[in-house]
Amino acid sequence: MKQTKNLQEIEKWIKERNGLPSIVKDTPDLLRVKFDNTEDSLEEITWAKFFKTFKDNNLVFIYEEDIGSRFCKFIYEQENNS
Repeated sequence: MKQTKNLQEIEKWIKERNGLPSIVKDTPDLLRVKFDNTEDSLEEITWAKFFKTFKDNNLVFIYEEDIGSRFCKFIYEQENNS
């Protein structure tokens, strides 16, 4: 498991897995990565909005480095320091 706040690293990881920056519909601060069109609860957003939300909410991106893995999640930075 790896973690980062580096926006370029996050974008690269998501794009390598054909993911799209997204939010949970009607929940603009709840970031997700949309990997296919069957995820109806997710709404695609721009990278600019995605990264603004990421920074504004002081998030950390947790992910697996293996190219075959799509595991990732966003946590608040203070959770990371406990």
